[in-house]
Amino acid sequence: MEVLHSSSEAMLIQALRDLMIKKYDNYRIYIHNLANFDAIFLLKILVKLGLCKPIIHNDRIISIQLNFGDHVIFFRDSQQLLIGSLSKLGKSFNVDTLKSIFPYFFVYESNLEYSGSIPNINYFDENLTKNEYLKYYENFTDKLWNLKDETIKYCNIDCISLHQIIFKFNKLIFDLFKINIHKYPTLSSLAFAIFRSHFLEDETIPQLSGQIARDIRLSYTGGACDMYLPKPPKDSKLYAYDVNSLYPSVMKDSDMPIGNPTFFKGDIRVIEPKAFGFFYCNITAPNNLN
Repeated sequence: MEVLHSSSEAMLIQALRDLMIKKYDNYRIYIHNLANFDAIFLLKILVKLGLCKPIIHNDRIISIQLNFGDHVIFFRDSQQLLIGSLSKLGKSFNVDTLKSIFPYFFVYESNLEYSGSIPNINYFDENLTKNEYLKYYENFTDKLWNLKDETIKYCNIDCISLHQIIFKFNKLIFDLFKINIHKYPTLSSLAFAIFRSHFLEDETIPQLSGQIARDIRLSYTGGACDMYLPKPPKDSKLYAYDVNSLYPSVMKDSDMPIGNPTFFKGDIRVIEPKAFGFFYCNITAPNNLN
Protein backbone atom coordinates (compact mmCIF):
# COMPACT_ATOMS: atom_id res chain seq x y z
CA MET A 1 0.00 0.00 0.00
CA GLU A 2 1.36 3.39 -1.00
CA VAL A 3 1.65 5.88 1.86
CA LEU A 4 1.48 9.60 1.14
CA HIS A 5 3.51 12.04 3.24
CA SER A 6 3.02 15.74 3.75
CA SER A 7 6.67 16.49 2.93
CA SER A 8 9.99 14.85 2.10
CA GLU A 9 11.08 15.47 5.71
CA ALA A 10 8.03 13.65 7.03
CA MET A 11 8.82 10.74 4.72
CA LEU A 12 12.41 10.52 5.98
CA ILE A 13 11.33 10.74 9.61
CA GLN A 14 8.91 7.86 9.12
CA ALA A 15 11.55 5.77 7.31
CA LEU A 16 14.02 6.32 10.16
CA ARG A 17 11.39 5.59 12.82
CA ASP A 18 10.83 2.24 11.13
CA LEU A 19 14.50 1.47 11.88
CA MET A 20 14.37 2.70 15.48
CA ILE A 21 13.13 -0.53 17.01
CA LYS A 22 14.74 -3.21 19.17
CA LYS A 23 15.18 -5.51 16.16
CA TYR A 24 17.80 -3.19 14.65
CA ASP A 25 19.72 -2.42 17.86
CA ASN A 26 23.47 -2.07 17.11
CA TYR A 27 22.91 -2.38 13.35
CA ARG A 28 25.16 -0.64 10.81
CA ILE A 29 23.39 1.17 7.99
CA TYR A 30 25.64 1.91 5.03
CA ILE A 31 25.20 4.88 2.72
CA HIS A 32 27.65 5.19 -0.16
CA ASN A 33 29.22 8.65 -0.20
CA LEU A 34 27.59 9.64 3.10
CA ALA A 35 30.51 11.96 3.99
CA ASN A 36 30.32 14.02 0.81
CA PHE A 37 26.57 14.21 0.33
CA ASP A 38 23.91 12.50 2.44
CA ALA A 39 25.29 13.31 5.89
CA ILE A 40 24.25 16.96 5.75
CA PHE A 41 20.62 16.12 4.99
CA LEU A 42 20.48 13.09 7.28
CA LEU A 43 21.91 14.80 10.35
CA LYS A 44 19.17 17.47 10.29
CA ILE A 45 16.58 14.72 10.68
CA LEU A 46 18.45 12.48 13.12
CA VAL A 47 18.94 15.24 15.72
CA LYS A 48 15.13 15.38 16.00
CA LEU A 49 14.86 11.66 16.71
CA GLY A 50 17.57 10.93 19.29
CA LEU A 51 21.06 11.65 20.56
CA CYS A 52 23.52 11.94 17.67
CA LYS A 53 27.24 11.32 17.99
CA PRO A 54 28.97 11.95 14.66
CA ILE A 55 32.55 10.98 13.85
CA ILE A 56 34.23 13.73 11.85
CA HIS A 57 37.40 13.09 9.85
CA ASN A 58 39.06 15.75 7.68
CA ASP A 59 36.02 18.00 8.22
CA ARG A 60 33.64 15.31 6.90
CA ILE A 61 31.07 13.25 8.79
CA ILE A 62 32.03 9.62 8.12
CA SER A 63 29.83 7.95 10.74
CA ILE A 64 26.80 8.87 12.87
CA GLN A 65 25.78 7.05 16.03
CA LEU A 66 22.09 7.47 16.90
CA ASN A 67 21.04 6.62 20.46
CA PHE A 68 17.34 6.17 21.13
CA GLY A 69 16.20 4.82 24.48
CA ASP A 70 18.38 1.84 25.35
CA HIS A 71 19.23 1.13 21.72
CA VAL A 72 21.67 2.42 19.12
CA ILE A 73 22.15 2.27 15.37
CA PHE A 74 25.06 3.48 13.26
CA PHE A 75 25.03 5.22 9.90
CA ARG A 76 28.28 4.58 8.05
CA ASP A 77 29.84 5.80 4.82
CA SER A 78 30.60 2.64 2.84
CA GLN A 79 32.92 4.65 0.60
CA GLN A 80 35.27 5.00 3.58
CA LEU A 81 35.66 1.21 3.53
CA LEU A 82 35.32 0.60 -0.19
CA ILE A 83 36.94 3.44 -2.08
CA GLY A 84 35.35 3.68 -5.50
CA SER A 85 32.07 4.28 -7.27
CA LEU A 86 29.18 1.89 -6.65
CA SER A 87 29.22 0.99 -10.34
CA LYS A 88 32.90 -0.01 -10.36
CA LEU A 89 32.67 -1.82 -7.01
CA GLY A 90 29.76 -3.91 -8.26
CA LYS A 91 31.78 -5.06 -11.24
CA SER A 92 34.90 -5.67 -9.13
CA PHE A 93 33.02 -7.89 -6.67
CA ASN A 94 30.99 -9.49 -9.48
CA VAL A 95 27.66 -9.03 -7.68
CA ASP A 96 24.36 -10.17 -9.14
CA THR A 97 22.78 -6.70 -9.09
CA LEU A 98 24.80 -3.97 -10.78
CA LYS A 99 24.12 -0.27 -10.37
CA SER A 100 21.70 1.06 -12.97
CA ILE A 101 21.71 4.40 -14.79
CA PHE A 102 19.44 7.38 -14.28
CA PRO A 103 18.87 10.81 -15.91
CA TYR A 104 19.92 12.93 -12.90
CA PHE A 105 19.65 16.20 -14.80
CA PHE A 106 16.09 15.51 -15.93
CA VAL A 107 14.48 15.80 -12.49
CA TYR A 108 12.77 19.12 -11.70
CA GLU A 109 9.94 20.02 -9.37
CA SER A 110 7.84 20.86 -12.42
CA ASN A 111 8.04 17.39 -14.04
CA LEU A 112 7.86 14.95 -11.15
CA GLU A 113 4.77 13.35 -12.67
CA TYR A 114 6.42 12.88 -16.06
CA SER A 115 5.52 9.81 -18.11
CA GLY A 116 6.50 9.53 -21.75
CA SER A 117 9.53 9.02 -23.95
CA ILE A 118 12.83 8.15 -22.34
CA PRO A 119 14.89 11.30 -21.65
CA ASN A 120 17.72 12.20 -24.01
CA ILE A 121 21.21 10.88 -23.30
CA ASN A 122 22.29 14.43 -22.38
CA TYR A 123 20.30 14.14 -19.13
CA PHE A 124 22.38 11.17 -17.96
CA ASP A 125 25.87 11.09 -16.48
CA GLU A 126 28.45 12.43 -18.92
CA ASN A 127 30.46 9.19 -18.66
CA LEU A 128 27.56 7.13 -19.99
CA THR A 129 28.44 5.57 -23.35
CA LYS A 130 26.07 5.51 -26.29
CA ASN A 131 25.93 1.70 -26.21
CA GLU A 132 24.95 1.74 -22.51
CA TYR A 133 22.23 4.27 -23.26
CA LEU A 134 20.87 2.24 -26.20
CA LYS A 135 20.79 -0.91 -24.07
CA TYR A 136 18.78 0.96 -21.42
CA TYR A 137 16.57 2.46 -24.16
CA GLU A 138 15.57 -1.02 -25.36
CA ASN A 139 13.67 -1.59 -22.10
CA PHE A 140 11.14 1.07 -23.11
CA THR A 141 10.45 0.32 -26.77
CA ASP A 142 6.93 -0.89 -25.98
CA LYS A 143 6.13 1.08 -22.79
CA LEU A 144 6.32 4.60 -21.39
CA TRP A 145 9.18 5.79 -19.23
CA ASN A 146 7.77 6.95 -15.88
CA LEU A 147 9.96 9.20 -13.71
CA LYS A 148 8.50 8.13 -10.37
CA ASP A 149 8.65 4.41 -11.14
CA GLU A 150 12.21 4.63 -12.48
CA THR A 151 13.38 6.68 -9.48
CA ILE A 152 12.09 4.06 -7.05
CA LYS A 153 13.55 1.26 -9.16
CA TYR A 154 16.92 3.02 -9.37
CA CYS A 155 17.10 3.54 -5.59
CA ASN A 156 16.13 -0.06 -4.89
CA ILE A 157 18.83 -1.36 -7.22
CA ASP A 158 21.40 0.90 -5.52
CA CYS A 159 20.52 -0.53 -2.10
CA ILE A 160 20.56 -4.14 -3.27
CA SER A 161 23.86 -3.70 -5.11
CA LEU A 162 25.53 -2.04 -2.11
CA HIS A 163 24.27 -4.78 0.22
CA GLN A 164 25.72 -7.47 -2.04
CA ILE A 165 29.06 -5.65 -2.29
CA ILE A 166 29.40 -5.20 1.49
CA PHE A 167 28.34 -8.81 2.10
CA LYS A 168 31.04 -10.11 -0.27
CA PHE A 169 33.68 -7.75 1.15
CA ASN A 170 32.91 -8.78 4.72
CA LYS A 171 33.08 -12.47 3.78
CA LEU A 172 36.41 -11.91 2.02
CA ILE A 173 37.99 -10.16 5.03
CA PHE A 174 36.55 -12.64 7.52
CA ASP A 175 37.72 -15.67 5.54
CA LEU A 176 41.23 -14.22 5.28
CA PHE A 177 41.67 -12.61 8.70
CA LYS A 178 38.68 -13.57 10.90
CA ILE A 179 37.81 -9.88 11.33
CA ASN A 180 34.34 -8.32 11.13
CA ILE A 181 34.49 -5.20 8.93
CA HIS A 182 31.44 -3.66 10.66
CA LYS A 183 33.56 -2.80 13.71
CA TYR A 184 35.66 -0.37 11.68
CA PRO A 185 34.37 2.82 9.98
CA THR A 186 37.30 3.32 7.58
CA LEU A 187 39.61 1.26 5.41
CA SER A 188 42.65 2.55 7.32
CA SER A 189 41.20 1.48 10.68
CA LEU A 190 40.37 -1.94 9.22
CA ALA A 191 43.88 -2.28 7.79
CA PHE A 192 45.39 -1.33 11.15
CA ALA A 193 43.24 -3.93 12.90
CA ILE A 194 44.45 -6.59 10.46
CA PHE A 195 48.05 -5.49 11.01
CA ARG A 196 47.74 -5.54 14.81
CA SER A 197 46.03 -8.93 14.98
CA HIS A 198 48.07 -10.82 12.36
CA PHE A 199 51.37 -9.15 11.62
CA LEU A 200 52.44 -7.09 14.62
CA GLU A 201 54.90 -8.92 16.86
CA ASP A 202 54.38 -8.55 20.59
CA GLU A 203 55.93 -5.50 22.23
CA THR A 204 57.65 -4.26 19.05
CA ILE A 205 55.73 -0.97 18.97
CA PRO A 206 55.11 0.45 22.48
CA GLN A 207 51.87 2.29 23.14
CA LEU A 208 53.10 5.68 24.33
CA SER A 209 51.08 8.15 26.37
CA GLY A 210 51.53 10.89 28.92
CA GLN A 211 54.49 13.25 29.11
CA ILE A 212 56.90 10.96 27.23
CA ALA A 213 54.57 10.80 24.23
CA ARG A 214 54.03 14.57 24.31
CA ASP A 215 57.79 15.22 24.49
CA ILE A 216 58.53 12.98 21.51
CA ARG A 217 55.77 14.59 19.45
CA LEU A 218 57.39 17.99 20.01
CA SER A 219 60.45 16.77 18.09
CA TYR A 220 58.43 16.24 14.90
CA THR A 221 57.27 19.16 12.78
CA GLY A 222 56.61 19.58 9.10
CA GLY A 223 55.22 21.81 6.40
CA ALA A 224 57.79 24.61 6.70
CA CYS A 225 59.74 25.71 3.63
CA ASP A 226 61.36 29.06 4.42
CA MET A 227 64.28 31.07 3.08
CA TYR A 228 65.70 34.02 5.00
CA LEU A 229 68.00 36.49 3.18
CA PRO A 230 68.71 40.00 4.54
CA LYS A 231 69.34 41.20 0.99
CA PRO A 232 69.12 39.19 -2.22
CA PRO A 233 72.22 39.24 -4.43
CA LYS A 234 71.91 41.70 -7.30
CA ASP A 235 70.77 40.29 -10.65
CA SER A 236 70.64 36.74 -9.35
CA LYS A 237 67.96 34.09 -9.10
CA LEU A 238 66.91 32.54 -5.82
CA TYR A 239 65.86 28.91 -5.58
CA ALA A 240 63.80 27.43 -2.75
CA TYR A 241 63.51 23.66 -2.44
CA ASP A 242 60.83 21.80 -0.52
CA VAL A 243 61.73 18.26 0.55
CA ASN A 244 58.72 15.91 0.60
CA SER A 245 58.41 12.75 2.72
CA LEU A 246 61.68 13.41 4.52
CA TYR A 247 60.64 11.53 7.67
CA PRO A 248 59.89 8.24 5.83
CA SER A 249 63.16 8.42 3.88
CA VAL A 250 65.18 9.05 7.07
CA MET A 251 63.40 6.18 8.81
CA LYS A 252 64.21 3.92 5.89
CA ASP A 253 67.90 4.81 5.51
CA SER A 254 68.97 5.82 9.03
CA ASP A 255 68.85 4.45 12.55
CA MET A 256 65.83 5.55 14.58
CA PRO A 257 65.15 5.22 18.33
CA ILE A 258 62.95 2.18 18.98
CA GLY A 259 61.77 0.18 21.96
CA ASN A 260 60.12 1.34 25.16
CA PRO A 261 61.55 4.76 26.11
CA THR A 262 62.40 5.88 29.64
CA PHE A 263 62.47 9.43 30.96
CA PHE A 264 65.80 10.99 31.95
CA LYS A 265 66.67 14.44 33.27
CA GLY A 266 70.20 15.79 33.34
CA ASP A 267 73.31 15.17 31.24
CA ILE A 268 72.84 11.61 30.03
CA ARG A 269 76.41 11.53 28.66
CA VAL A 270 77.64 11.03 32.24
CA ILE A 271 75.97 7.60 32.21
CA GLU A 272 75.94 6.76 28.51
CA PRO A 273 78.35 8.77 26.30
CA LYS A 274 76.81 7.31 23.12
CA ALA A 275 73.19 7.71 24.17
CA PHE A 276 70.71 7.54 21.28
CA GLY A 277 67.16 8.82 21.53
CA PHE A 278 65.05 11.96 21.76
CA PHE A 279 66.55 14.81 23.76
CA TYR A 280 65.33 18.25 24.71
CA CYS A 281 68.42 20.47 24.74
CA ASN A 282 69.46 24.05 25.32
CA ILE A 283 71.86 24.98 22.50
CA THR A 284 74.41 27.78 22.72
CA ALA A 285 75.48 28.88 19.24
CA PRO A 286 79.06 30.16 18.62
CA ASN A 287 79.38 33.97 18.59
CA ASN A 288 81.14 34.03 15.22
CA LEU A 289 78.10 32.80 13.26
CA ASN A 290 76.17 35.15 10.94
